[in-house]
Amino acid sequence: MKRGLILGRFQPLHMGHLSLFESVIEKKEEIIVCIGSSDKKRTKENPYNALERTKMIESVLSRYRCEYEIFEIPDINNNELYVKHLEKIVPKFHSVYSGNSLVKELFEIAGYPVFVPELINREAWQGVSIRQAMKDGDDWEMNVPPSVAKIISEIDLS
Repeated sequence: MKRGLILGRFQPLHMGHLSLFESVIEKKEEIIVCIGSSDKKRTKENPYNALERTKMIESVLSRYRCEYEIFEIPDINNNELYVKHLEKIVPKFHSVYSGNSLVKELFEIAGYPVFVPELINREAWQGVSIRQAMKDGDDWEMNVPPSVAKIISEIDLS
């Protein structure tokens, strides 16, 4: 079976991530989910730890009939070596799905086909916008799957 890789920080998992998952599922590929910056937690850019992000991913993917594996990818702060670093952690994969331009560039340089989904509602469906809305007390729940909103509501970030 072919494997499609999705790399994200999932801070938090949002509807854009869900559309990536669905793209891989539609192609009947196993999903290799890579939690980037897995060593980061409780910062402005990375409020959730790897276990919390894993729970978010599992809460969404468990609702689909699909095969998936989740891997934690700690930062190495070196773009030139990043793909090789990731390849040492995950099983062989055939393609990459991402709306992130840096991820696209790094994996294309390494020879992988990268599929960029149609970016719907990109401004709202990105972690930075969702985290800001949370901080400001604005509505954000509609930008994440309901199971993720429930998990977030149970997390004490203080």
